[in-house]
Amino acid sequence: MAEAEIDKAMIVNWALVELGLAPNFSIDTETKLGALVDMFWPRALARSFGLHDWTFCRRTTQLARQAATPNNGWTYGFDLPGDILGPPLKLTFDAACEMPLRDFTIEGTTVFAHDPIVFARCKVALEPAAWPPQFADGFATLLSSYLAIPLTQDPELKADKEAAAIGTPSTGGAGGIFGRLMAQDRAAAPVGSPAVTNVLSGGRSSSEPWHGRF
Repeated sequence: MAEAEIDKAMIVNWALVELGLAPNFSIDTETKLGALVDMFWPRALARSFGLHDWTFCRRTTQLARQAATPNNGWTYGFDLPGDILGPPLKLTFDAACEMPLRDFTIEGTTVFAHDPIVFARCKVALEPAAWPPQFADGFATLLSSYLAIPLTQDPELKADKEAAAIGTPSTGGAGGIFGRLMAQDRAAAPVGSPAVTNVLSGGRSSSEPWHGRF
């Protein structure tokens, strides 16, 4: 028999079981539990995706060039993808992301550059069905830590679930289930040109934010 597709309801119910509660969450019903999930799901999402530049949610795309000429001294403006998570991982001249863009700045959701074609490697939002099962498992454990206080009033249980998901404070968020997944993700990266370049570091001196030189 085919396995059921992992979705939001399934992950929430995994989180409830982690807390010793009945897995009775449904997307279709408006309940107090549903309101709590709506409150804490985005926080768990931001935290788990922000821990690491996960390869499963990377996407390289040619940025759409804006028709209007920028009035800030740059030659071209490009729109970043609407589903991007955080700043771009890498900006390049080529789709293979091997020729880093040397001069650019990012303002809001726009990349400004003097080059007419820009590619971006970004982290993008994906539905739970596209998450690796191990990531969904870690996410459910992290989500359970957010739900622990409002559902069980047990701070020790919250701390235990958070440690199980991302490690203790001494690990700086690099332990637990997610710590092991990050190590595996790094180990699987090919040797050679880095797939990710920190857009926020390096570059010539500039008072503008996010100005990079790789």
